[in-house]
Amino acid sequence: MKKRYFYLLMLGLTVQACAKSTSDLLPVKQIENPEGIALPGLGKLTFSNITTSGAMLKGMVTSKGGALVTNRGVCWNTSPNPTIENNPHEATVSKGSGEFSVQLNSLVQSTTYYIRPYAKNKGGVAYGDQIILKTADIQSVNFAQTPMFIIGSSQAYYDVEILSSGGGAVTERGVCWGTEENPTITQNKSAHGANGIGKFRIGLANLTPQTNYHLRAYAINETGVSYGTNIAFRTIKKGNVTYTFNKASSPTAEELAAYSRLQVAIDSAVWYANQYTSATKHVYLNYVPGVATADANNEGWMRFGTNTSYQNIRTMLHEMNHTFGTGTTSWWSQQAISAGKYQFANGNNMLKLINSDQNAVISGDSQHWWPYGLNQNSEISSSWDYVYNCLLIEAMRKDGMTSHSGSYTP
Repeated sequence: MKKRYFYLLMLGLTVQACAKSTSDLLPVKQIENPEGIALPGLGKLTFSNITTSGAMLKGMVTSKGGALVTNRGVCWNTSPNPTIENNPHEATVSKGSGEFSVQLNSLVQSTTYYIRPYAKNKGGVAYGDQIILKTADIQSVNFAQTPMFIIGSSQAYYDVEILSSGGGAVTERGVCWGTEENPTITQNKSAHGANGIGKFRIGLANLTPQTNYHLRAYAINETGVSYGTNIAFRTIKKGNVTYTFNKASSPTAEELAAYSRLQVAIDSAVWYANQYTSATKHVYLNYVPGVATADANNEGWMRFGTNTSYQNIRTMLHEMNHTFGTGTTSWWSQQAISAGKYQFANGNNMLKLINSDQNAVISGDSQHWWPYGLNQNSEISSSWDYVYNCLLIEAMRKDGMTSHSGSYTP
């Protein structure tokens, strides 16, 4: 009797377990409103901020029906009359008054979508009226018009600003150039390392001195290649700054160390001067322990003392400026500087471009000028300060500072 009871008990458990397992595997059909509970009421959807990939939707639950509303949102599809079986998107923001909003993202550009609001309560799912929304088309990339001012003899740089991506993704950006108007990327181009919109500076290399060029910014998105405004520019004459480094025939260890630092400084300063000015000058570099800091005259004589904080590119370019005529010529003292301000247009216009400030004016005294006169180490924030110094020197040469730096030839 006990054995028969045991078998019956085990059979019952087995049947019960199999029934539970079968129920889990089979799809469960939702029973719509089994108790006759009134469904929620919904108002008409409105939409705004339509982009190539989304839109902001606002809806209203006008009545909760016969039970508490548990979910509200929208559902969408590329076919009419979508349901929550398609693409449901629950409201991100909802208010007690019944208002709710949904931000749709990850849609496809230039596509028509059918969207309906929905709300759930215990009675089931209610749907509101369908609306039709078409995402925006991707447009061309939009560029700001910015001036080009960093122009050397074989190199140049341009500051590009992409204002909008046209609603797409900018996958490549840069500049293209050539000797004819409206160049394209099939000619010469320089691609920037990053993508997207915003500001960036990009360089052009291997240019020919004293040559007319045309440049355009470009960007690539889903519509293809977009171009900015054509910009004409002319490279300058290559500078001819050379030097003689006077050294002791039997230098001490201290002198050798100074020579090494000064060698780097003079080679770098000459490179900047020859790339970004058209000056012609031969300078004479000397290490003189009795000199407190460094000095120079308009005949090209430059002296550096033992203070290592002056044995650098900054000081070398600063002293080279003196050999060109800043603070060492009658042109400087009698014409260029008056009441502490630089008086000529080309120098001041270049500073306006560098600083993006239409009110900028070069300041100066009988010996020095600023900003970008490289008067102190603390003035240096990057190597661009060396470039700006040379651009301003070349602008001063255009203004007439040529008696000790060679004639100015565009």
